[in-house]
Amino acid sequence: MSFTHLIGFAVVKALAAVPAMNESYTELDGKPAIAEPEHINLGLAIDVTGKDGSRQLLVPAVKNAEAMDFRQFWMAYEDVVRRARAGKLTVDDYAGTTISLTNPGTIGTEHSVPRLMAGQGCIVGVGAMEYPAAYQGAAEETMTRLAISKSVTLTSTYDHRIIQGAQSGSSCARSTSCCSARTASGTRSSGP
Repeated sequence: MSFTHLIGFAVVKALAAVPAMNESYTELDGKPAIAEPEHINLGLAIDVTGKDGSRQLLVPAVKNAEAMDFRQFWMAYEDVVRRARAGKLTVDDYAGTTISLTNPGTIGTEHSVPRLMAGQGCIVGVGAMEYPAAYQGAAEETMTRLAISKSVTLTSTYDHRIIQGAQSGSSCARSTSCCSARTASGTRSSGP
């Protein structure tokens, strides 16, 4: 299990409190409208390396994520990733994605501002879990004395036509508090 599993699950749980983050912009009869999907289908940005060394970004979804407990979510997440890496995804795996999660932090990126896909109102980016930049060169003794710990930045790229900044901020805050509660309750993680 990794922090990305926890963050993905926390994002899903946060959408229960801020459902606008799962909505998207659409048009009905040529007029602006809001699409309110029935389920949370969390897209996972997966970097896949081909046999020739080329890289491809795939974004299949964990479907009906809101109905899952953490174990079910983890299993569905792992199944999607496994099938993506094996080249066994189908068109249905991509259809109906309502919100996406990307984790460029695994390659050291502190934060990102990813581009939205059609049919989605939000994509959450997970940055690297690192010490704050101002302290990265500090001695371990100094870090301990000042109680400096690693942190992670979550970004939320959202469609401002339908989502307000306050909604995005509330959703990110709820995601991090859910992760903190799960981690504090004894869940172990091997890192991002």
